[in-house]
Amino acid sequence: MPAYRTSIGLLAIHSAISLSDAIKSGTNGKRGKYQDHAQAAGELERLCVSTKVSDRKGITHLKWLIGQKSFVAYSQYRLDDTSVRQAVDKAERFNAWAYNSFKEVLRDL
Repeated sequence: MPAYRTSIGLLAIHSAISLSDAIKSGTNGKRGKYQDHAQAAGELERLCVSTKVSDRKGITHLKWLIGQKSFVAYSQYRLDDTSVRQAVDKAERFNAWAYNSFKEVLRDL
């Protein structure tokens, strides 16, 4: 696993960003067109308001993952096992929240 830590971390981050995009697209038919992925969390939060999703815990996980993206992608340092596990855990928690909160949108995925 040591040789793949950075890749695993990036996959965890990008899986959450992609799932956020799928929710947005499935809800209103529009894809996110932002350069700054932090905007994805804001858009998802606004979508929660408009669709009356009151539990927003998943957005916290998405924000954490997005906050780690530049470090994971561009840092000269390799991730340690703890950091990889934390990224995977946050991605899994976001995934569970998303599939629970947007069941109708994500049921076919």
